[in-house]
Amino acid sequence: MKKLKTKIIILMLSVAILSVVLVAVITNLTIFNKFNTYMEEEHADRISDIVKMVEYSYSIDNSWSNKVLRNISNSSLIDNFMIQIINENGNVVFENNVDNSMMRMHNQMMGRMGKRIMRGADNSKISDSNTTVKLQELIVDGKRIGTIEIGYTGNFIVSQREVDFTKGINSSILYASIISIILAIILGLYNSKVMSQPILKITNAANNIREGDLDTKIQIKNDARELIELSEAINHLAQSLKEQQILRKRLTTDISHELRTPLTILLSHIEAFSDGVWQPTKERLSICRDEVIRLKKLVEQLKYITDIENHRVELEIESFNLSELLEGIVESFEYEFQIKSVRLERHIEENIIIEGDMDKVRQIIINLISNALKFTDSEGRVNVALNKDSNKTILEIIDTGIGINEEDIPFVFERFYRSDKSRSRDTGGAGIGLTITKTLVEAHGGKISVASEKEKGSRFTIVFPNI
Repeated sequence: MKKLKTKIIILMLSVAILSVVLVAVITNLTIFNKFNTYMEEEHADRISDIVKMVEYSYSIDNSWSNKVLRNISNSSLIDNFMIQIINENGNVVFENNVDNSMMRMHNQMMGRMGKRIMRGADNSKISDSNTTVKLQELIVDGKRIGTIEIGYTGNFIVSQREVDFTKGINSSILYASIISIILAIILGLYNSKVMSQPILKITNAANNIREGDLDTKIQIKNDARELIELSEAINHLAQSLKEQQILRKRLTTDISHELRTPLTILLSHIEAFSDGVWQPTKERLSICRDEVIRLKKLVEQLKYITDIENHRVELEIESFNLSELLEGIVESFEYEFQIKSVRLERHIEENIIIEGDMDKVRQIIINLISNALKFTDSEGRVNVALNKDSNKTILEIIDTGIGINEEDIPFVFERFYRSDKSRSRDTGGAGIGLTITKTLVEAHGGKISVASEKEKGSRFTIVFPNI
């Protein structure tokens, strides 16, 4: 398995090589094609210049004199061309043949150019037999003075200047390729360092979390949003696991307490009965029975929560009037509120219809009102409010009770969690009522939240989706 650093370098190098290849192809298809056209036009101009030079030389003496022929022979225009001049009587008066060694040198020169220049005009191979001959009449002062045959090898004659030009282009492409590859390696190394370092930090942090170091924090110096979000997610995960670990330890303590209390009572009574200290009277057996029932309810509640969370509890969904259901529950609590001298207020919007399991929704409401009454002292107040807007139904239970510590608010819906252990146990309960409430609300597609301040009260808010 390749490292990220190696993959980034290979990727950058591949992009550079691909770019070089594309540049080379485009250069061949454009620059050399243009150069091909230029050379054809230049070659035609050279032939025209030779004809004009011969005609001009003839005009000096108006005859094919030795002086005229010598001027023609000394002209640099006829280099690399095979020239034959025939006078008006059909006699050959001048010949210029290209030396075989020169011709071979010319062919080799053309070969070193990689045939790129020739590709646009002719794909045939250059050889001694591949000779082109052009025949043209010579005219001076409107009088025909003869003909000239101009022969050359290949499609056109290439001078050293043109060869040097093509070599320069090829050299530039080669140097650009080398520089591109070097830059690709350098950029690959830099980018791999920039990318791999924060990823390595995140990997190390994840490994530390896996090994139990939940105090791990990641701080990376990188402007990549994805890496920043990933590091923040790892930090959040570590914090969440740490909170869950604390909660799990407290949960274990609370569960052991809930089980130990009734079991201790049962054990003490059974031992007293066995030792003959106590007689198994009806009252003492009733105490044992109550503790067994307490244990049984605790186990049933735990199983009930698990079944709901695992979607094993079927909801009997129906449309019902939540306003009427809430009114009836509030009225049933009025006597208990009067006995404790707690004022019960209601602000219930009429005829709010929702879809759900009416019995489960009743259990949700009873749990919240019971808690509000339980943790609100005499002369306090509990307000039950229900209203509806365009897309949701909102149920609120607001009390002026003992409230919840700020650090305990994220855990109030956890099993067996109590923000105030002593008071909670004095008022009864196993600490899983809110857990059941939360799971039932979410089973209906709703959400429950809490806002609270110590010694000032709490506000539980439930949001049900409208039908």
